[in-house]
Amino acid sequence: MRKLFVLISLLFLLPFCKSGKDKPSRPKFPKEEGEYRAVLQIGDRTYTTRDFEIFLEGKRISKKGLSAAARSSLFRRFVNTRLLLRDAERRKIILNPDEISLYRKILEDLKVKVDASVLKSIYENLIISKYLGEVVYKGLKVSDQEAYEYYRSHPQEFIRKERVKLHHILVDSEPLALQLREKLSRAGVKEFEALARKFSTAPEAKNGGRMGWYEKGDLPPEMEDVVFSLAPGEISQVVKTSMGYHIFRLDQRQPQRMLGFQEVKDRIKQKLLEEKRDRALEQWIERLKKQYNVILYPENLDFRYKEEE
Repeated sequence: MRKLFVLISLLFLLPFCKSGKDKPSRPKFPKEEGEYRAVLQIGDRTYTTRDFEIFLEGKRISKKGLSAAARSSLFRRFVNTRLLLRDAERRKIILNPDEISLYRKILEDLKVKVDASVLKSIYENLIISKYLGEVVYKGLKVSDQEAYEYYRSHPQEFIRKERVKLHHILVDSEPLALQLREKLSRAGVKEFEALARKFSTAPEAKNGGRMGWYEKGDLPPEMEDVVFSLAPGEISQVVKTSMGYHIFRLDQRQPQRMLGFQEVKDRIKQKLLEEKRDRALEQWIERLKKQYNVILYPENLDFRYKEEE
């Protein structure tokens, strides 16, 4: 399910680009649709200010306080969505029974009553996700060789800094912290975890104070200076911060090193695939704009529309 919404989030980041010399001819007077003004035309289909409002309602986006630039960006998202849905409709892309079941499960997982605009938005997201997978992204992949070439040409991205694995206790009282520190000076990790569960107010207390791995730069300086000076198995002195009084145990230390290709291959392939999809979608939208003779009527919006720079 997460992949579906990753695809949709990529769509919404794309601008509605100007087409330069190929800009379609524009009717002098845009059509009115009842009480609402026309803001977009795709082929023979007109979309109004109300359609744009429903789009925002479906995303639970409030116009209140938004700048003209932000609202302009949202309008471009609206245009992209309508354009892709229009082509998906032409291609007769619909949800199969399994996908309809997924739609129903999403609604059940919301656990709150949603209005028609939200239902419509979720349904459209699923249609667009299927359309992207079957049409726009079809055949796109990243080979191991492409990933390795990226790895070789961007070595600085794959240097892992020195890092330490920590346990942690946080209390509000300095006398209590000093007492615990005295108990822990000759104790092992099991005793540390038992005291963390009993006394610590930190979020990781329920896990015995286990914090996991931290690189240089991850922690506030007053903590980092202390923990990176410890030897494995060593207990820190009491460290005072605005949060309270801390005691750290350093479990392991790993020096800075270059990550191997196999360690990062999947991450690189995902990054390159997303870049390929971004480019493919941008080019596809430009193609659809020409195919469907897309026309905007920004003067009918209730804000000053700003073109993408």
